Amino acid sequence: MRITATQIKQNSAILQEALKEDIVVTKREKPFVVIIDYEKYRKLEKMAKEYETTQKAKTMQNLWLKSAKESEKRLNRDDKELYDAINREAMSVMDRADD
Repeated sequence: MRITATQIKQNSAILQEALKEDIVVTKREKPFVVIIDYEKYRKLEKMAKEYETTQKAKTMQNLWLKSAKESEKRLNRDDKELYDAINREAMSVMDRADD
């Protein structure tokens, strides 16, 4: 249902229609506001909050995964550096033993 702001001012019984269907109020032939049943509004509000919570959880999960991957890369790099250092030291010990 579409009505003008003037119509709603002139006829408050139109609000009863909001219980049956959403009402789009126009101003200068452009959508201005929507009137919906309060229970429907509460459901939409709840859905929006659930969506926001889900999005926050996904963002936190992605950040954690990125952090874990970066930590893994850092550990692998540190392990390789330690491995190389041990090999260099072992080679040095072996070279001294050969002398």
